[in-house]
Amino acid sequence: MQLLPWDSYSPNMSPIEPVWDLVGRCLARDPRPEASKDELVLRIQAIWNSLPPADIQNLFDSMPRHIAALIAARDGYTKY
Repeated sequence: MQLLPWDSYSPNMSPIEPVWDLVGRCLARDPRPEASKDELVLRIQAIWNSLPPADIQNLFDSMPRHIAALIAARDGYTKY
């Protein structure tokens, strides 16, 4: 197994960040204000559970391109 030259905690290498981005964009489209922290948590859970499997698969499939872009940018800015 080849190790990548980044710290395992690098946010640039986090595969979950794009999923949170999807959740955040869905949450931002909901114009209703949250009545409480518990309601916000329930909305986030509902969005998470309703993410289309194809969207998750697309993110999974993009990881090799994501890693290649990070290597080329030497952990600098990428479109990801």
